[in-house]
Amino acid sequence: MSSKISRRSLARYAADQLLGGSSAKSVARHLAAALISSRSQKDGPLLLDDINYELQNRGYLASVTVTSARPLSASSKNQIASLVKKLAQVRQVILAEQIDKAVIGGVRIQTADRTWDKTVSTELNKLKENI
Repeated sequence: MSSKISRRSLARYAADQLLGGSSAKSVARHLAAALISSRSQKDGPLLLDDINYELQNRGYLASVTVTSARPLSASSKNQIASLVKKLAQVRQVILAEQIDKAVIGGVRIQTADRTWDKTVSTELNKLKENI
């Protein structure tokens, strides 16, 4: 019978190993083995979110998703990365861009534990609620 290890424990282990210099490939193998042995393979995506949260809270890395109506310029991406680095107090930022025409304009910036939503669609919804 296998015992289940909590995702948070696995995330802390992964962050400890990565920050201690272990290769991502080695850490991934250990995590995969733990998920398989505890029959928790479906928790893989949630575990990645927990690892991102752990790395961000330790001031190391923020994985950021930026949603906008149109592709951002390199300059805008750099400005957003600098802003997130300062606000999240991390050393590094990895930025993924998502295009969603429904936001109309502006940007939504999401990290492991925060969201800054300055999209036109959100502002319009707020306006509707107040009317």
